[in-house]
Order: sequence, then structure tokens, then C-alpha cells
Amino acid sequence: MILLFDRCVKYIVATAVPMAGTVQKWQHLVAQCFPAGLLGIVAFALALEITDPLGPGLDPDALHYLGAAESLTAYATYRVPIATWDSADSTSALAHFPPGYPTAIALGVRLGMPPIQSARLVQATAAFVTITTLVLLVSAAATPLAGILLAACLFATPPMHEVHASVLSEPLFLACLALTVATMAWRPDRPLWAGIAAAIGAITRYAGASLVGAVVLWALTQQGSVRERLRRAATALFPALVLEGWWVVRTRVVAGSGEIREFALYGNLGPTLSQGAATLTAWLVPDPNADLDPIPHRGTIAVAAAIALAALIAIGSWHTWRTVRGLQMEDDPRAPLRWQLLRAGALVLVCYVAVVIASRVTADPSIPLDARILAPGLVLVTTLGSAALGAWWCRTRQAIPRIAVGAALLCWGGASIASTYDEAREALEQGSDFAGEQWRKSELLAWARTSGVDRPLYSNWPSAVYLHLHRPVRELPRDSRAVTLAAFADTLRVRDGRVLVFDVPATEFTANAALLNAPGLRQILRTRDGVVLAPSSRSR
Repeated sequence: MILLFDRCVKYIVATAVPMAGTVQKWQHLVAQCFPAGLLGIVAFALALEITDPLGPGLDPDALHYLGAAESLTAYATYRVPIATWDSADSTSALAHFPPGYPTAIALGVRLGMPPIQSARLVQATAAFVTITTLVLLVSAAATPLAGILLAACLFATPPMHEVHASVLSEPLFLACLALTVATMAWRPDRPLWAGIAAAIGAITRYAGASLVGAVVLWALTQQGSVRERLRRAATALFPALVLEGWWVVRTRVVAGSGEIREFALYGNLGPTLSQGAATLTAWLVPDPNADLDPIPHRGTIAVAAAIALAALIAIGSWHTWRTVRGLQMEDDPRAPLRWQLLRAGALVLVCYVAVVIASRVTADPSIPLDARILAPGLVLVTTLGSAALGAWWCRTRQAIPRIAVGAALLCWGGASIASTYDEAREALEQGSDFAGEQWRKSELLAWARTSGVDRPLYSNWPSAVYLHLHRPVRELPRDSRAVTLAAFADTLRVRDGRVLVFDVPATEFTANAALLNAPGLRQILRTRDGVVLAPSSRSR
């Protein structure tokens, strides 16, 4: 009996110890995930709030996203409600934009949601994924306080508000970017996971090719034989090859062999670089009163802030590398993951900047280095800075540097929050882009909604026509040659169409003056924001 009792006690102890360890692990996991999940829920709620009163901002690209989502839901094909003036069909195949974002919107439309409301849900869900993933990653790699600081910085950054407040593909791309960096840092031995996240990012935005390149390079730089490295790289590349290969073949079949971009060498980089410098200055040194009382020497302050931020990341990376290599005696169990995060984030950042610059030089001279284009880079720099700051803060014992860094963060955060608040308030009260008051109360669109309801429509702003009237619309000619305008007038006469010429100029189409004076066209209505043109009774 004593022997049996002794064995039972030993069995209970042997069973309870692993269970206690498991409970402790679960408690530690919940303690790490709870702040990240809570901040993700806050991001989800904020993304819904900033798009609620007048709906999300309607960028011209929204026509392609919303139209393709509706087409995919109704007809299982990617088509957009816009076409060239000489096209027999009033719709065209989606080719200028990748299908990832329209597909995500189509999921909500399939469930019965209006396209714009589905887009709002996609934006909010993407914000939740981005914040939760990055906060969890930085908290595990540095400190929980660093993760919370990262979320606060991203909430306060005006570019984050700009891309989440409109129907744009950037929020979904940022979620893919966050998942790509997290899988690269957490599971470098699982290249397929990072490859899937990168492939979805590449099918969401063409700049997502940078994510694919980053995961392939990451797989090649991991330890192992040459054969193992090549196998990992091929595994990481496989999802992108499947998705991108399908999209390229599909686009060639339904949209023809015409190129989306005309590849050449485009110079005149000065204005582009100046715009990029202005965007970085506005991020590093936010100025809510820039229009009335601008900060003196703002550019110089921005350069100093950039140098300080780069030095902070370099110092944090240096100490992390020395800890991982065993050159420092301090015990830092988070250092290996932090080193992986710093390396992965820096690699993705370099690849993204390289793809943007290469695209500007060889594919599209009109690519702007604005807040929308640079938002992924700003998110990556903020993530790296938060991880490095968390490591440096725990290591330094000097009060003066801590006070200086804390004061700088408070000043930057206050100014950035004020700038973001001003932008959000203006968007909520007046609307953004085509959701603005001038488009919502347009007399030209009011005429098209009533008198032009049974006429084919052409316009220099086709996105405005579709987004407010929910009707397909054709573009105007892109040149002002007499033969082109004559053919356009004849086409308009055959179809008995009407032209909505908004006074706001559109640079990609023929000038308003040339169109108003074109033979074969006559003005039938003048409104406060434009004119309505109709074909003359006889051909020229």
C-alpha cells in the first residue's frame, strides 16, 4: 500500500510539473498577445470611425477597385466600368491595377454589403492585422512598452490616416508587409509562410514585388548549404510565381498585349526627389500651422531628426549584434529575435525603395514620392526605430539621454497628432477627393442623374461620374489633333452620347479649350462646375 501510494504521488508530481509549465507558457503568451490585440481593436475602430460620416475618401483609383469588385461578384471576371472613347464596350478588363484589393472587397459584396462598406471593412481589418502583428513582434523582440510606443506612433502618423481614410490598396498592402516581416523574423526556417504573405502583397500592389525579392534574398542568406539555400529561395518564390503568373497570363488573354507602362529611361528626377524630401520633412517635423505660421528652419531640423533616428537604429543594431555574437556579457534573451527583426525590416525597406526608384526611372515618370507611396517605408522605419529604442532604453543608465529622447518623442507625438487630427476633421466634415462637397453637389452630375440618364456618357473625370452615378463612362481623347477630335465627334453622334466637361482640368486628356472649340460639338448646358457637350446635327 505504501509503495502504491508513493508511485501515485510521483505520477501526480511528474504530470503536474509539465502542466504547470504549460500554464505558465500560456499565461506568458496571453500577456504578450493581449496588448497587441487590444491595440489592433483600437486600430480597427479608428479605421471605421474616420470613414463613417461621409464615407471613405474616393480617390480616382477607387473606380477600378470598386468596379472590379462588383464585376467579380456578379460575373466572376475582373472588369472596370470605364473604357476609351472609341471602344464599343463601355467596360474594359482590369489591367492597370492588380486584383488583390478588388478581390478582398468582393468578399464583402458577396455577403450582401455595398461595395464602399465592404471597402471600409477591408481597411479596418487590414489596420487590425498591421497593428497587432507589428506590436506583437516588437514587444517580443524588444519590450512591451516599445510595442505600445510603435502603435502610438503609427496612430499619430498623418500618412497612416491618409491611406486608411480612402478606398486605397495601401492598407491591405501594409498588412501583407507586416506579416511578411513577422514571418521572416519569427520563422526563417519556414520560407513558404513569408512567400505566401509576399505573394499576396505583390498581387495587391505592383510595388509588392519588393516583398517577393526580399523573402527570396532572405532565404538565400540563411545558414545552410548552397542546395538548401536554393531550395528555400525557390519555396519562397513559388507562391508569387503562381499568383503573378496567373495574373500575367489572364491579362494578356483578356486585355491584349499592350503594356501597362511604357518602359524607357525617364530623367528629370529633381521634382520627384524634392517631393520625397518634403514628404519626409512633414513626417519628421510635423507642423499643424504650416499654412499660417510655419516652423523656421524646418528642413534643417528634419535633417537633424533623420540623423538622430538613423543613429538610434544603428546603436540599437550594434548592441544587438554584439549580444547575439556573444561579445557582450549582458543576458538579453530577446536579442536573437530583435536581430532577426532588424535585419528583415532593413532588407524589406531597401528592396521597397529600390523598386520604387526603379519604377520611377524606367516605367512611370509620374510616380510621386508622396505620403501614399512612402507609407510602407515610414511604417518600416518606425518599426525598426521602436525596436532599437526599446533595446537602447533598457541598456542605458544615463538620465540625460533618456530625458532628451523622451522629450523629443513627446514633441513629435503632439505635433503629429495635431496634424493628423486636422486632416481627419477636414475629411469627416467635408469629404475627401471625390467624396468632397464640390463633387457631391455638382450641378453637372445632377444633370447627368436626370436629363442624361438614357445617354452614353463621356467625361474628363470618369471616376467622378461612376462613383456618384454608378454608371459606366468612357474617357475623352488623349490628344487634340483635328483628325482625333473629328472622329470623336462622329462617334458621339452615332451613339447620341453626351460629354461632361468639368472645369477642373485633367492633364491626361485633351485640354478643355480644344474640346469646347472642336468642330462637330456644341454646348447645350453651362453649369457652375462645367459644361455639357452634344454632337451637332450634321457631321463635318
